[in-house]
Amino acid sequence: MDLRRTILQIGVYMKKIIQVSGSVAFDTILKFEGLFSENLPSTISGPIGLSFFCPEMKKEPGGCAANICYNLSLLEQNCSLLGSFGKDGETYFNELKNRGIDTSFSKLHEDCFTAQAVITTDSGGDQITSFHPGAMSLSGKMGISNLETSYGIVSPNSYDAMLRHATEFEERHIPFIFDPGQALPMFEKKDVLRLIHMASWLTLNEYEGELLSQILEQDLNSIVNKLNAVKGSAIIQTLGENGARVFTKDEAFSVNAIQPIKENDPTGCGDAFRAGLLCGFNLKHNIQKSVMFGNAMGCVKVEKDGAQNHRISLRELQKMVEKNYT
Repeated sequence: MDLRRTILQIGVYMKKIIQVSGSVAFDTILKFEGLFSENLPSTISGPIGLSFFCPEMKKEPGGCAANICYNLSLLEQNCSLLGSFGKDGETYFNELKNRGIDTSFSKLHEDCFTAQAVITTDSGGDQITSFHPGAMSLSGKMGISNLETSYGIVSPNSYDAMLRHATEFEERHIPFIFDPGQALPMFEKKDVLRLIHMASWLTLNEYEGELLSQILEQDLNSIVNKLNAVKGSAIIQTLGENGARVFTKDEAFSVNAIQPIKENDPTGCGDAFRAGLLCGFNLKHNIQKSVMFGNAMGCVKVEKDGAQNHRISLRELQKMVEKNYT
C-alpha cells in the first residue's frame, strides 16, 4: 500500500490530473427506523417541533470533494483536492494526502471548524441533512491548481468558490462537470445559466433535475443545449435504483443500475458515481460507458456504511462493468 501511495503521489506531477473542487466535511450519520413521510404533519399552521429517535449514529469523514477524491484514488486516478479544512481537520487532511491525493492546493484554517453535515436516513432511504459550512465559507479565496489537468469538477461548495473555480476552469480551457447538488437553491437564474454555459457536463439527481427545470423554466432536453460544446457534452441525471438518464444534444437514453447485494447506506453514492464517471472520461470512454462506471461505483458504495469505507480497484470495477453490461 505504501508503494502504491508513493506511485500515485509521484504520478500527480507526471500525468494530467483531475481537479476536484467542493466541500470537505465531517458527516454525522443517523438512522431513523421509520419513514419521514409517516411522521410529518399533514398540515402546518404553527411552530414546528419535529423529533426523530435514531438509535444508530456514526461519525465519518465526508464532503463532496473529499469523497470524490477518495473514490478516484481507489480507481488509481491522479486527482487534486481543492477544499478547505478547519482546525479540527489536520488528521483528515493527512489521511487524504497519504492516499496519494494532491492536497497542495487545499488549505487548513486555524480560526474555524471543518464543515459538518448531520445526515438522517429513514428506512426508505430518504434523507434529511443539516449543514454547517465552517471552513468551506473560505474556499472562494483559493484558486484552482496550476498542475496539468485533464478534467475538473465543480461540486457543492461556497457560492464564491463555485463561481470562481468554474470561471478559472473555463479560462484555462479545462472541460469540467458542474455538479450543483444541494447548493443549487442558492444560485439565481442568471448564475445557473452562467455556470451551465461554462460547463461541459451537468450532473443532477432526480430532485435537482426537477428544481433546475423550475428555475430555468425548461426541461432537461432543452437545457442540454446550453452546455459548452465539447464532444460528449451531456446532462447526466442519477435515478437511484433506476440507474441514470443521459441527455445529449442529439438524443436521450437510459443506463440501468447495477443492483447491490444489500443496500446499507446511500450517503456518498452520488460522489462515488461522479468519480466513476470522471474515471471513464479519463480512460477515454464514451458517455454511455462512463455512466456505467458511475453506476458501478454507486453500487459498490451503497453496500457499505459511510462515504469512505468501501474498497474496489480499477481492474475490479472494469470487470464489474463488463459482467453487468455485456
